[in-house]
Amino acid sequence: MENKQSVENCLCDGKSVRRMFNPKQLRIYILHLLVDRANYGYELIKKISESTAGLYCPSPGVIYPTLTLLEELGFISIGEETAKGRKCYEITPEGRCFLLLKVEILNEVKAKLKYAQELRAGNQFANEIESAVDKFKSLLRHKIVLQQLSKGEAAKVVEIINQAVNRIEQVNASLLVGEGK
Repeated sequence: MENKQSVENCLCDGKSVRRMFNPKQLRIYILHLLVDRANYGYELIKKISESTAGLYCPSPGVIYPTLTLLEELGFISIGEETAKGRKCYEITPEGRCFLLLKVEILNEVKAKLKYAQELRAGNQFANEIESAVDKFKSLLRHKIVLQQLSKGEAAKVVEIINQAVNRIEQVNASLLVGEGK
């Protein structure tokens, strides 16, 4: 019986992207991860989570059937099981050959991984943005509560806010166009 450990310590904290990789991409990526070193299923889950900056954390219900399929196809084999029943998976020569034939799919996966890392890097600015928004909201609440804004000033504030929203939407739209989305 295989020991399917929980993924409580997964970086994504259960908030993973529903489907970062299609099944074919996941199979290719697992083979790629096994090229350098044999690994346990749970370790593969952790490696995938880490490489996607925590955006995707495959469940044991996804990983283990995929590993079984790869084994049935002859692309991986199971090394010695530990006393705890953990299976160590390693890539076979057939798996290495198959991986070489699927370099285009591996490149797609690597592009997604790069994008995930960029998203993670972009999230570093999220705290700064949230802080600025909080300061802004606090300032407005304070002025409104104290009724320090005249009708004309309130209209100017609304205009400034709407302009800021439009500029932020333009920045977002340019990012999406730049990514080809």
